[in-house]
Amino acid sequence: MKKYIAAFLLTILLINCAPSFCISDTTDTKQMVSSTDDAKKQKKKKNKKKKEQEDYKIEYINLDWWSKFNDPILSDYILKTANANYDIKINELKVLEGKEAIKESFGGELPSISFDATANREKFSGSIPYAGMFFPSYYATNMRFPLTVNYELDIWGKNRSNTKKVEKDYEALKYDEKSAFISLTTLSASTYFNILSLDKQIEYQNELTALRKEILDLTKINYDYGLASSTDVTIADKSYTEALSDFETLKNSRAKLLNQLSVLTGESSENSSELQRGTIDSIEILKDLPQSIPSEIIEKRPDILKAEAQLQAAALDVKIARKNLLPSINLTGFLGFNAYAFSPLFNWESFIMSLGGGLTQPIFSGGKLLARLRGKKYKYEQMFNTYQKTILTSMQEINDSLADLKTNTTKNQNDIKRVECETKYYNDMYYKYEKGAVSYLDTLKYKENLLSLQKEEVQSKADVIIASLSLYKSVGGQL
Repeated sequence: MKKYIAAFLLTILLINCAPSFCISDTTDTKQMVSSTDDAKKQKKKKNKKKKEQEDYKIEYINLDWWSKFNDPILSDYILKTANANYDIKINELKVLEGKEAIKESFGGELPSISFDATANREKFSGSIPYAGMFFPSYYATNMRFPLTVNYELDIWGKNRSNTKKVEKDYEALKYDEKSAFISLTTLSASTYFNILSLDKQIEYQNELTALRKEILDLTKINYDYGLASSTDVTIADKSYTEALSDFETLKNSRAKLLNQLSVLTGESSENSSELQRGTIDSIEILKDLPQSIPSEIIEKRPDILKAEAQLQAAALDVKIARKNLLPSINLTGFLGFNAYAFSPLFNWESFIMSLGGGLTQPIFSGGKLLARLRGKKYKYEQMFNTYQKTILTSMQEINDSLADLKTNTTKNQNDIKRVECETKYYNDMYYKYEKGAVSYLDTLKYKENLLSLQKEEVQSKADVIIASLSLYKSVGGQL
């Protein structure tokens, strides 16, 4: 036997040490072709997986909805949020973790095979009597190379139920990921539209501040000539100071929103002021939004589907806890070689094999198993109430969004009419000023009112757009 093993090892050594010219060029070519083919297959598989990920992202994003605003810059920010936002990346990793958990749980349904090699050498004492006789001390070597097999016979379906429970957890993670996509992309869009609104308001506020400064200067001149009181000067000065304060407040709000948009799109906020953006004037309010939402759409909200999956997982937990009260049957076996020296280790005489089984029935565990079962039942009741609450909250959010959309739309329409009326009024007063019927100072005050109304109209327009985004989010992106 030793001769055969020595010959085998010598053959391997000669093959590894053989010079390169002994190997056929044809073999090299075949190996290179095989390696290239494997690389192409791996690349193709990777590209396919990447495409699948991009496809479900596009489905979650719903680009058709965002294209309705006719703003390519907005669409670009939505894609950046989907691809670079760290909260979305965290949710993606949670989904992948859940997918591996399913594989791990399924592995528990299969037999486990392990290789448990042991080798030891012992010295036995010669001073211990055996059957009234003393044997001299001696050394003994024992080597064991078995394959061990363990399998829990899943008679009650406990392991299968556990895998189903993990699959439901995975479903919940998928719905949570979709919900994160919808929430974060909607937040990016809301932030973007608020920035556009503030850009326009800052433009009007800058003009309003300059106008109030001119009113203050003219009021002071009138005061010097006795045409205005000190109270008029104080009021004009106060209005100018408020305009300066409002101007700084608007700039501060815009800076914070720009920082927020940078983080949402996975970028540093260091150069957030340089973020590209359009204008609020180019954004049109959507006209085809529904006035009511059917129940079929509500049922497809990701948070409701997530709560439903968690409820089903809790029900499976109850089943598993109940099945833990039942006996478990384990089958074990091994086969391999066992010898007291290396030379006969792999002989047929050294072959060993064993097959057996065992039954374990919990009898007393201090009430632990029953307490666990009751706890899982309470957990199921929690999930059931959470599911019911989620449905009610979903309906409330949708109704709130519809009410906000209706109210803000009406307000914006009224603000547009107010701006139109104030514009006509200002034009009439300016015409009278040109004819000498009113003073220039009075004309500036009408212009001041017009600018204030224009600011309100910009804000109400942004409110309508944000309300439409809230409706989009409340229906789970199904508009």
